[in-house]
Amino acid sequence: MPAIGWAAWFLRLVILAVAFGGVDALSSLTSAPGSGIAGIWVPGGVALAGLLLGGISLWPAIVVGGLAAAPAYGVLGASTVPVVLANTAAVVIAAWAIRRLGTDLRLGRMGDVARFLLGSLVGAVPMGLLGVTSLLALGPPEDDPLGSVVSLWLLSTVTGFVVVGGAITVLWLRRRSPVPPRRLAEAVGLLVVTAALAYGVFVVGWSGLTLVLLLAASVVAARGGPRAAALASVIVFSFAAVAVLAGGGPFGGESLTGRSLTYQTAVMVMAVGMQGLGALGSGEASNVPGTPGTAMAIGLLVAGGLALGLAEGVVTPEVILLVPKAQVTLIGLLMGLVVVAGAIAGTGLRGHMHALRRSRGRWWIYAAVAGIGLFATEELFLMSLSTIDTTRAIVLASLAPVILLILAMARREVPLTATVIGSLAVVLLGFYAITPGEGWLAGLGSAGVWFGIASSASAAVLLIALFECRRTAGTGPTILVSFAVGALCALVLCAAIGALPGPGVWGREDVIGAILYVGIVGTLVPIVLATWAVPVLGAAWVSLFEVLAPPIAVVAALAWDGTSLGAWQGLGIILLLVGVALGARAHSRDHGDGPLASPSAAGP
Repeated sequence: MPAIGWAAWFLRLVILAVAFGGVDALSSLTSAPGSGIAGIWVPGGVALAGLLLGGISLWPAIVVGGLAAAPAYGVLGASTVPVVLANTAAVVIAAWAIRRLGTDLRLGRMGDVARFLLGSLVGAVPMGLLGVTSLLALGPPEDDPLGSVVSLWLLSTVTGFVVVGGAITVLWLRRRSPVPPRRLAEAVGLLVVTAALAYGVFVVGWSGLTLVLLLAASVVAARGGPRAAALASVIVFSFAAVAVLAGGGPFGGESLTGRSLTYQTAVMVMAVGMQGLGALGSGEASNVPGTPGTAMAIGLLVAGGLALGLAEGVVTPEVILLVPKAQVTLIGLLMGLVVVAGAIAGTGLRGHMHALRRSRGRWWIYAAVAGIGLFATEELFLMSLSTIDTTRAIVLASLAPVILLILAMARREVPLTATVIGSLAVVLLGFYAITPGEGWLAGLGSAGVWFGIASSASAAVLLIALFECRRTAGTGPTILVSFAVGALCALVLCAAIGALPGPGVWGREDVIGAILYVGIVGTLVPIVLATWAVPVLGAAWVSLFEVLAPPIAVVAALAWDGTSLGAWQGLGIILLLVGVALGARAHSRDHGDGPLASPSAAGP
């Protein structure tokens, strides 16, 4: 390397080391006394942006800056070097993975946002391994379970990468892109409104404005593009951090770890969503979320199952102990509706209207039926969950693939063959093995069992309606109508039983973050992913994300509680996946609802 090259490299190295070390020292203020875990790990994002913009060869700056900032955490000693090396490895691996995935760092496409998130998740692996190893050796902080501390370690890493690293990278690479004066004034105005709402929600404590903040953030991201989305994410991130450090805001938990964990989850959901909406607002044609290919559709199913399983196994059981079931359904669906409405308003109605002009007029009937099915699925699952044990409720509420197969046989669309009988038998054995206690048949007379089965039937109706609707209509209008109808049903139920959510629900700091997760990740994300995938794979195969949820939920719940997975439960998970895959294959082969991608199925 020429002398000027070495000089430039060294100058960048010094700048990054000072920036990382300084921000890391400030980040120590968010950690508990004597703990090396920062509740808000901003320096990770600074370091990632430095490597993405300046080159991975700058990695020594992270080592130097980390060692310089270590005394600020009050844990300087033998553990300092492994922690600094783990931090460095996390940033280097994330930068390498993001680059290797072919990510356009300007984040102008939804695919690039997904690749940035995936690379960040890969980079967090060293932090998780270090966290598990050190906590098993030294023990977790007092009053904080092992699962919570490790989850915080991982989430704080990924949140720093996505929110801070993504914002710095996007803003730097787009710094010279011209913006029309009218568009600039609009973006500035929307950002000011978002900042004011974030201040009111997180600092003043006006939690009733949370839905308004979601709507404003959705609009500013979709209208302003990637740069506005990045700035909106940082604004929400910063004001929410103030609430965490002050021990308040809509984030529950008596300890800093507990509050930070809820905070990281909520902000991660909002940040990824806003950056995705920002990509939609960039105007690139490749962002039109039409019908994906088969491989992508299967990947969407896995992502939907993961999101649904984590929501059902970890978050929802905690929420229904604090909030009436009807209110959980209503608030969750309203959150999803607000985000969808903000996305459509931000990206403009022209593309969505164009998709509808290509569709037949009855698409909205199927979308309305999907909304009724969505409401029934959510409410019946909550009723089941509050009556019987969590694992059995989750398993029973995931019988949609089996019910679809039974319906197909009842309509003589699928013959009663050995494959079909075998798949049903394997599924039932899997259910029996995965449930605790006396197995699947225990408590068959309980209302909770029938609530769970009814929830599965509703999910089957939902998937069939989405399949029929997406033959002709676009994704956006389908989701908008479905969530609007579902929220209306929930509102009627709340009014009928006198359980309309009052301002007190929004003011409860131990509720709002969890309901945000249930509404966005546990409800909106799986439905959106299923809607995109269903024209390609059909209702039978898309229903697989329902059966992916129980294994994920069971493993997550056990890990959260600190217990281990039994041999029978592991066998049950394998049997579930094999049995349902066989059933879906038989249904798709004989029923014929396989790939149905067509130009009319695509839409924004």
